[in-house]
Parts: sequence; structure tokens; C-alpha cells
Amino acid sequence: MFRTEGLRSNRWRQTTPIPKIAYLAGWVALLAVIPVIYILIRALAGDPELWQRIIQTRLIKLFSNTLLLVLTVTAGTSLLGVSMAWLTERTDVSGRKIFRWLLALPLAIPPYIGAIVHLALLRPRGGLISQWLEGSNLAFIPLPNPTGFWGAAFVLIIFSYPYVFLLSGAAFRSLNVSYDEAARMLGRTPWQTFWQVTIPSIRPGITAGALLVALDILAEYGTVALLRFETFSSAIFVQLAGRYDRSAASILSGVLILLALVILYGELRIQGRAQFTQIGSHWRPATLIQLGKQQIWGFLALLFTVLVSFIIPVGLLLFWSTQGILDHQTFSGMQIGSRGLVSFIYNSIWSSGSAALLAVLFSIPIAIYVVRYPGKVSRLFSRLSQVGYAIPGVVVALSLVMLVNRFLPFLYATPLVVVMAYVVRYIPQAVRSSESAMRQLSPSLEEASRLLKRNAFQTFIQVTMPLILPGLLAGSALVFLSSLKELPATLLLRPAGFETLAVRVWIWSEEGFYFQAAPAALLLVVISIIPLYFLLRRESIFKQ
Repeated sequence: MFRTEGLRSNRWRQTTPIPKIAYLAGWVALLAVIPVIYILIRALAGDPELWQRIIQTRLIKLFSNTLLLVLTVTAGTSLLGVSMAWLTERTDVSGRKIFRWLLALPLAIPPYIGAIVHLALLRPRGGLISQWLEGSNLAFIPLPNPTGFWGAAFVLIIFSYPYVFLLSGAAFRSLNVSYDEAARMLGRTPWQTFWQVTIPSIRPGITAGALLVALDILAEYGTVALLRFETFSSAIFVQLAGRYDRSAASILSGVLILLALVILYGELRIQGRAQFTQIGSHWRPATLIQLGKQQIWGFLALLFTVLVSFIIPVGLLLFWSTQGILDHQTFSGMQIGSRGLVSFIYNSIWSSGSAALLAVLFSIPIAIYVVRYPGKVSRLFSRLSQVGYAIPGVVVALSLVMLVNRFLPFLYATPLVVVMAYVVRYIPQAVRSSESAMRQLSPSLEEASRLLKRNAFQTFIQVTMPLILPGLLAGSALVFLSSLKELPATLLLRPAGFETLAVRVWIWSEEGFYFQAAPAALLLVVISIIPLYFLLRRESIFKQ
């Protein structure tokens, strides 16, 4: 009896030792969440009179504008993305394999560049389409207003639908034909089968893509600013860059963060509920639907989407770039002092590349801790590290301006602050890729290394790192692509003389110098296609 009680007492006193990797993961999670906490504290500490004035004059309008745009764009991208995925994955439409590539390429075009093209084509005075109609004596034909809510919604839908297209396409490809066969045996028509079986089966992919779109719309600044539709992001930018009112900007940022966290929570819940089942040998792909005479309409729908979202924007940028380079005066205007396109390219690549490298390095401790030591604390660290994805770039910039000024003044007005903003904003992409890579690595391989007298560090360098490297590269490519296109954080944090391609495109476009902006915009798209190509090659969508 005495021995039993003693054993129970010793077992009660034993605690699981905290792995060393947990401390590194905790620091990474803290780095990601500090900007959010700081902004929320600043917002709650704001002057009550300022709160009251903002609530009475700005908050309701900004909230309704932002929410309406998010809902409209999310619904539009869901409809367009699922339609394009269905045509390319479930039908026999001509050229569907080529369209898989082309429909994903708009991810390389920042929406604000799409807004520039949109304005150049449709603006009432001087727009290319307006000029063509006048020259053809067709000026009586009304053109849609390129600015305002509908202009912004159209541009954001056209350049954001690939998120839904890629995820719903992957869901379509994973469906087993037996689902359709069972539905048909129960007397369901093809249309009923689609709505009652197919759509519910791919709903997690659709919803995940839609929530990614919603987070991006909350963070969007360039498009809404160019098209003159005020949202939280544009209002915060004006308060911070135009009026230098950090208190008002903090209050607006606090409200925006809460809205974004609600959406991020939904995205994480869906991600957590997603179940991936190993498909056995009985799995068979769904039979392609024969469109017959309707195939031409499917082909035209795909072609029109690709024309509007990629071919026309890139073609117009190429035309402008040629005109600008051939015109000596325009070409000389691309030189800003001693800086030219080469300098802008260098700044873009090294800042985005540094952010990609740091984000991946910081993501490794989180990934190892979550996968190898699952528990409430590791899941909490993983969730905290992904909060940055819910913070728009303008809010990240505001938090870093205040934090760096107070605690790290020697970093203020240096390009390193820009890199820090990229890391905080996009480290969730690296964390997800690293976690996915770690989950595919069998623990037995690391255990075998330890049996061969390798310590933890040697095991990581010699075994773990080489095997998860493809996943790390995918995460770095995602961060690089996103950082390359980031606009508001770069505008607000860049030191004097530090300009990226995105910044220079924005400045020239705001001044109406499209010929000067076009080469920088085209280079930005071309450079973005490189990491996008690497990411798409990893997807099974292009291996069929």
C-alpha cells in the first residue's frame, strides 16, 4: 500500500519538460501578435471625445462601405472562381488544360495595377474606349462609371477570383465518381446532383478561398484609393499620411482589426475542420461532362475571363512600356535623380527576398512545435503567429511606426522597417507551408537519426531540413510574391530615397503618367510570375 501511494505521488509530481523549441516558437508568436495588441491598446486608450466624434461622423459609413465591398467581392469571386473551376475540371471544354494556367496568372497582377488599366480604358474623358467610341461616331453609347463602389468591386473580383478558382479546382479534382453515381441511382438529375452532392462536397475549398479573398479586401488600399471608394484602409492611410493623426488612425485600426479577426477566426475554424482522407485504390475521377453544342459558350466564358483579367492588362502595359521607352522624354522621366528602374527592381527583390527568408526561418520553430508536440499551447502559438494575416498593411505600418519610434529608434527611417512589416504581415503564409511540410515527414526518420547518435541540431540539419525544404521554398515563394505587391506598408514606412516597383508605379499612376508607370508595372508582373510559376508547378492541377 505504501509503495503504491509513493508511486502515485511521484507520478503526480512529474511534469512533461518543456522542449527548447517551445521558447523559440513563443518568441515568434509574440513577434506576430505584438503589433495587434499595441494597436488595440492605443485604440482603447484613445480620447473618449475622439471616439465619440469618429463614431458619429465616420465609423458607420466606413463600416458599411467596407463590409459591403467585402461581401460583394467575396460573392463575386466565389461565383466566378467556382464557375471557371467547374468548366476546366468537370467538362470537356476545349483548351481546359491551358486555361488552368491562364486563369491562375491574374494572381501575379496586383489589383491596383488592374485599377490603373481599368481607369485608362473607361475614364469618361481620355479613356481609350471613350476615344474609340468618339472616333467611330458611337459616343452615344453609355459607359459604366469606372470609379466608386461598382468600379472597385469589379476590379477586385477580376483580380481576386484565382484564390477561389485554385482551391475549388483542387476540391473538384479530389471528388470520387461514386458520389455522382450514387446520386444518379437515387433518381437525381445532373443539375440536382450538382447542387445536392457536388457543391456540398467542395464547400470547404470554396469557403477557404472566399475567406482568403475577404481578408485581402479588408487590407486593400491601392484599388479603393484610385477608384475613390472610401474604406477603413484608405481612411487610416489618410489619417496617418495626410493628417498625421495617429490617435484617430489607431481607433480606426482597432475597429478594422476586430473585423478582420472575426474573418480570420472563421478561416481557421474551417481549416481546422478540414479532413484529408487517404484515397484508396477504389477512387476514380469523375467523368467529364459532355457539353456538346454548349461547349462554345463555355469556351467563350473562359476566354473572356482570361482576356479581362490577364491578356488585356498585360497587353496594355506592354504597349505603354514600348511607347514610353521609345519616347525619349518619357524614358528620361523614368530616371529619378540617380535612380532608375534597375534601382527599383533591386529594392523590390532584396526587401521581398529578405522578408521571405526571415519569415521561413521564423516559421520553422512554430511548425516543429505544433507538429511534434501537439497540444493547447502549441496550437495557441500557431494561431497567434497567423494573426498577422488579418492585419492590413496600413495597420502593420501604423503599429511599427509607433513601436519603432518608442523602442527601436535606431531602426526608424531604414529599409529594415519595411522588411519587418512584410514579415509580420505575411509570416502566416510561411507558417502554413512549414506546418504542412512537417506533417508529411514521418517522425520515424528523425527517431532513426537519434538512434544513430545524432543530436537534435544534427538531426534537423541532416534529416529534417532536406526533407521539408520543398515546403519551405513554397512558403518563401508565397511571402516573396505577397511582399513584392505590398503597397500601403511600403509607402508609409519607406525611408527617403528607397522606392520599390510598387511604390514607383503608384506615384506615377497617381500623377497620370501611365507611360512612365507601365514599364515598372510590367516588370512587377513579370517578376511576380516567377514565384507564382514555382507554386503552380507544385500543384497537381498542372500534372494532369
